[in-house]
Amino acid sequence: MGELGVKTLVQHLEKQPVERRISTGETLVTPENMNTPDIKPLVFAPKADNVSGSLSGAKSRKWRVMIIPKETTQEFWMTIHAGALKAEKELGNVEVVWQGPARENDRVQQIQFVQSAVAAGVDRIVLAPLDARALALPVETAVAKGIPVVVIDSGLESTKPVSYISTDNYHGGVLAAQRMGKLLGGEERVILLRYAVGSESTEQREKGFTDTLSKEFPRITLLTESEYTGATSDQAQQKSQSLVTRYRGQCDGVFCPNETSTVGMMRALEEAGLLAGRH
Repeated sequence: MGELGVKTLVQHLEKQPVERRISTGETLVTPENMNTPDIKPLVFAPKADNVSGSLSGAKSRKWRVMIIPKETTQEFWMTIHAGALKAEKELGNVEVVWQGPARENDRVQQIQFVQSAVAAGVDRIVLAPLDARALALPVETAVAKGIPVVVIDSGLESTKPVSYISTDNYHGGVLAAQRMGKLLGGEERVILLRYAVGSESTEQREKGFTDTLSKEFPRITLLTESEYTGATSDQAQQKSQSLVTRYRGQCDGVFCPNETSTVGMMRALEEAGLLAGRH
């Protein structure tokens, strides 16, 4: 997504046609396939740390593109950063500025990054919106001032972006539910640990998961449907510890829709001694 985001914007800058919706595809990774030649590069993708580029001073290349992720410390966003830097190197005519919030719930700071990019007069913005609604007006303001925007990862309630690049998050939830149903034999009890209200990508994954369980595996029972983790893996761990304690001996599976919720739940399960021999 990072690579496609930069390349799509450069295409737009150079007056080439771009697609309004670009899918990166979805792949189900399991213990059985994770080390195969096709899957391993996806699981162990290159990562780049922290910030790159600057909004101050003269541009070093023809185009300056500001990339604003949801946050900058998770491994997922580090892979997006690596992809953006790959595009910068391959194209040779674009300067990537990578800056984002420290936490994946700081909508105010993400809005400020968009505003800073507009004030600095960048050529284009690539944005992974923390909130589908809260980031709509800042994006539309940027577009109105002549700075086109490409949205990646998570959708935005606006028609103004040049393109939207992401996986089909709903289908990702479908794949997870089908895997869960297969592992559990079509029955048993499952914890759904949601991420955050307003995060379009994870809301779609959660919907794909619950819709598919209801349709294809009606004998699987959801023990929780309205529990949210918070922005960090530490918050997710605290919530997970509470759920693991509450449903110990009653739960047969867990679905988490993103990195922080998964890391927090895995820690809680490990501490409770519930991961041995599990996938």
